[in-house]
Amino acid sequence: MSEFLRVEREGPLATVWIDRQPKMNTMTVAMRNEFPGIFRDLDGDAAVRVVVVRGAGGKAFSAGGDVAEFLSLAPADLEMWGDTLTAAERCRKPVIAAIDGYTMGAGLELAAACDFRIATVRSEFAFPEVRLGMIPGSGGTQRVLRLIGMTRAKLLMMTGQRITAERAEAWGLVTQAVPNDRLDAAVGALAGELADRAPLALRTLKLVLNRGADAPLETALELERKAYAWLRSTHDYEEGVRSFLDKRPPRYQGR
Repeated sequence: MSEFLRVEREGPLATVWIDRQPKMNTMTVAMRNEFPGIFRDLDGDAAVRVVVVRGAGGKAFSAGGDVAEFLSLAPADLEMWGDTLTAAERCRKPVIAAIDGYTMGAGLELAAACDFRIATVRSEFAFPEVRLGMIPGSGGTQRVLRLIGMTRAKLLMMTGQRITAERAEAWGLVTQAVPNDRLDAAVGALAGELADRAPLALRTLKLVLNRGADAPLETALELERKAYAWLRSTHDYEEGVRSFLDKRPPRYQGR
């Protein structure tokens, strides 16, 4: 793992830190290429129930890609690099983006690939690519469009303007905007709640929501029914029902 990315594990929680503070946590191509392996390892670690992605330093989640590298890359390279940030979405476990500070360009695309985005009120969001003669190319146009709708997506991306955390919350771009000194508490509360849920149910629900969102309604409903029926064969489904009937906390095992 590079010097700019690290993973910390504490109980059921794993935190992926982006730590390139002198450059506002901008991401190099090498850093981008590490994300698929990082999330693949966390996905395969049964002890990890929830993943959090954070930017170190308190000034930026990530201010985007390293612009100095852009002209050194061929079109074929650029076509492939966008898929690296999709690793957060492909991870079958819940992924929370804990945002404090500037979240721009590829940084916002990474956050959009997470399941939840909790941001401090001092955070700012933007897709500045159009000001550099380009467009978001790592999932931003499509994921953010689906989060905030066409009218707001065009305003955000076609102007390159920055928006506040309060506006981002009102638009649906972030899950929650919190006071600057409450980020750790808010992220910890959500992570703890998710860690207590049945892992297989969460994994299945994430897939059904992500895949079903763009499918025809009848196809999405069929996916939901099949997924629900499959869960009936698991230990955690039976444990959830029995614990409810026995009036005791469930003991989920992820199987």
